[in-house]
Amino acid sequence: MSAEGFSLTAALAGEVGPTAAIEVGPVNAALGPVRVQSGSQPVAELQRAALVNAGLKLAENRVVIEAVELGGAKTTVALDKQKNLNWNDILQKAPDAPAAAAANTASASRMDVQLARLSLDGVEIGIVDQSPARPVRLDVVQGFLTLKDLSLDMSKAVPLEAGFALRQGGRFNARGSFVPDKASGRLDLGLAGLPLKSFAPYVNQFARLNLHSGMASTRGKLTFGQAKSGIRLDFGGGFTVEDLAITEEETEEAFLGWKKLSSDSLSLRLGPNRLRINELVALNPFGKVIIFEDKSINLQRVLRIQPSDKPVAKAVASPKAADQPPAFPLAVERLRIVGANAEFADLSLTPQFGTRMHDLAGVVTGLSTDPATTAQVELDGKVDEFGSARVRGSIQPFRATDFTDITLTFRNLEMTAMTPYSGKFAGRRIDSGKLSVDLEYKIKDRQLAGENKFIVDRLKLGERVDSPDAMKLPLDLAIALLQDSNGIIDLDLPVSGSLDDPQFSYGKIIWKAIVNVLTKLVTAPFRALGNLLGVSAEKLESIDFDPGSSALLPPEQEKLKTLVEALAKRPALTLTVEPGYDPAADRRALQERAMRREAVSVAGIKLADGEAPGPVDVNNFKIQTWLEDRYAERAGKEDYKTLRAGFKGPDAGLMESEMVERLARRFKTRDEGPASAFHAELLERLTRQTQVDDSVLVELAAARGKAIQAELLKRGLDGSRVTVAAPAQQTAKAQWVGSKMSLGAARPAGAEPGPVPAAVTP
Repeated sequence: MSAEGFSLTAALAGEVGPTAAIEVGPVNAALGPVRVQSGSQPVAELQRAALVNAGLKLAENRVVIEAVELGGAKTTVALDKQKNLNWNDILQKAPDAPAAAAANTASASRMDVQLARLSLDGVEIGIVDQSPARPVRLDVVQGFLTLKDLSLDMSKAVPLEAGFALRQGGRFNARGSFVPDKASGRLDLGLAGLPLKSFAPYVNQFARLNLHSGMASTRGKLTFGQAKSGIRLDFGGGFTVEDLAITEEETEEAFLGWKKLSSDSLSLRLGPNRLRINELVALNPFGKVIIFEDKSINLQRVLRIQPSDKPVAKAVASPKAADQPPAFPLAVERLRIVGANAEFADLSLTPQFGTRMHDLAGVVTGLSTDPATTAQVELDGKVDEFGSARVRGSIQPFRATDFTDITLTFRNLEMTAMTPYSGKFAGRRIDSGKLSVDLEYKIKDRQLAGENKFIVDRLKLGERVDSPDAMKLPLDLAIALLQDSNGIIDLDLPVSGSLDDPQFSYGKIIWKAIVNVLTKLVTAPFRALGNLLGVSAEKLESIDFDPGSSALLPPEQEKLKTLVEALAKRPALTLTVEPGYDPAADRRALQERAMRREAVSVAGIKLADGEAPGPVDVNNFKIQTWLEDRYAERAGKEDYKTLRAGFKGPDAGLMESEMVERLARRFKTRDEGPASAFHAELLERLTRQTQVDDSVLVELAAARGKAIQAELLKRGLDGSRVTVAAPAQQTAKAQWVGSKMSLGAARPAGAEPGPVPAAVTP
C-alpha cells in the first residue's frame, strides 16, 4: 500500500484551574491518493480521504466530527474461468489486526464520538466474470454512499443514501435507515433501465439461446431484520421487464419475448421464503412450442446438458417426495395476457398439425407451486384473418404431469397454409379447405388420456409434390371415401397411455374410415353444389355469437364479407336480419359475467375497459368469505348452515364453531378439500340466482343486430338494402346463439311504400 500528499491543520485551546478544560479543534486533515497493490499489480485506489472539522472536548469526554469524506474509490472484482476471486489472495495475505486491550476498549466505550456525515463518492468498480464461454463485464460508475448521524450508540438509527450507475446502462438508488446493533432497517429501492443483454452469456451457458435485448426496472420498499432462522428480508413493490427478445442459437429464429412484463403488486420474502404477485400483466408476449415426432418438446431440446465430474447415482423415487412443500413457494393470483403471439405445432399427430396464433388474450388464475391448487386457463386468439383459437381448462403448472386438463380449439383454419405438411406426408399440395381442430390433453398421475378431433371441410388437393415420406395411397380416392355427404372429413384420434412409455391406439380411426366408406356407398347420390361464390347457402343464413356477447367473431365476419360479395352480384336482393337470443344460454352467460366482475372487484383487481374478468378463483379466501356472506344474505343463515353441513369432512368436528372455522381460514392462503367444492356450489347457486331480466336479453339481441348491420355497411353494402327486424327467441346450437337472416326483393324506384315479402334463404 502507498499513500501521498498528507496535510493537517489543528488548533489547541485550554484553561488551567481546578478542572482542566482542553479543547482540540477544528482539526482538518487530507490524504492524497492511496493505492493497494498485489505484487506489482494495482488492485484498488482511493483518490482522496479527508477529515473535516473534527473537535475534541476533553472535559466533556466528547469527539465531534463534521465529516469524513472519501472520494475516487476504484477497484476491480474478477472471477477467473475456475471461479477464483482475485481478492482472495489479497485478503489472505493481509495480517490479522492486533487485539485491543480490554482496558482501552472500556475506555473507548466511555467516549462520546459523533460523526455527522460519512461519505464515499466517485466509486468505480469493474466487475468481470470469465467463467462463462463469453466473459461478462459490468462497470459500476458514479457510485456513492452517505451515512449520517453516526455515533457509538449502536441502537440509534443511521440514515443512509446510496446509488450507482452502470456504464452499460441502468441506475440504482437506495434511501432509508438502519439500526446497527439490530441489523435491521428500511430502504426505498429503485432500479431503472438495467439492460439484460449484459447477462446474455449466463443464458447461453445453460441453454442454446441468445438474449438480444431486454430492460429491467423495479421500485419498492425493503425491510430487513434478524429472525430465528437468520436474516429476514421483505420486499414489496413492482417491476417491469420491457422489450425482451430471445432467439434460438442455431437458427436465430424468435423463441421467446414480450413487449412488457410487469406487476405493481409483488411481495417477496426471504426467511421464510415466499413470492406472491397479485396480478402479472404480459403485453405482446411471444412463444414457440413444438412437439416433435418422438414426443420431445423444443423447450427441452434447447437446454444444455451440464457436464458432471462424478457419475450421478440413479435416483430412487420416494413416495413422500411429492408431498414435500416447494423450496420457494410462488403464487400468481392472476396472469393477464394481452396481444400474445404463439407458434404451435404437434408433429407427433397423424395428420400433423401446426399453426400460428395472434392477438391471443385472456386470463390465467390461481398459478401456484402449492400442489393443492389448480390454475384455470381462458385464452382466445385469432389464426390468420378469419380463424379463431381458444384455450380452456385447468392445470397444475409446476406439476403438469400430475394433473392437466387442457383443450385447444381451432376453428375455421385455412388449409392452404398447411401445404408444407401435406407435401411431405401426402405428396400433394392443398388448393383449398377449412380445418377445425380440438386437441385435448388430459394427464393424471403421469397417465395420458385424450380425444383429439379433426374436422376438414371441402378439402381440395392440388398438384403433386415429390417426397420420399409421402404415403403410397390414391389420395383422391381416400378423401372421397372419408368425406361425408356434406364434404366433411371427421377424424377422432384417441390417445392413451403412460407418459413414461406412451401407447397409442389407432383402431378407432381405422374403424371410422370403414364406416365412412360404407356410408358413402349407401348415401352417395350426386349432390348439387355451389351457389354464389361457391359457398353453401346454409352457412350464410345464420350469424353465430358467443352466449352473452354481441361481438362478431372472425369466422362470422368472413361470412358477412362473403354475403356482401354475393349481394353485389344480385342488386335486386335485400337482406333482413332477425337478431336472436337464447333465454337459457344468454342468461347463463350474463349471470356468470356479472358474478365474475363482482368477484374481481372483491379480490381488489381493477379491470381495463372491455377486459374480461376471467374465471372465479374459489380457493381465494377473500372470494370464499364474499361467497359465504352473499349466500347467507340471499338464502338465509339457516339454509347456509344446512348447505355447509353437507360439505363437512369426517374431521369437521375439530372446529368448535362456524366463527372459529372462518377465522382459521382467514389466516390461510387457500382452503382445501370439501371447502373448495362447497364454495364452488355457493358460486353456482348465486350465479343461478343472479337476476337477468328478459328486457336485457332483448337488448342483447338488438345489439347483435346492430353489430351485423354495421359490419355489412362497413363491407360496402348499401344501407337501404339491409333491415334489422325485432329480436326473436332462438335455441343455441353447439354452444353458439344464432341470428337468422332472410332475403327479400328490393322495392322498385317510385313504388308506393309497403311491406315487401321476404324470400327464404336458399
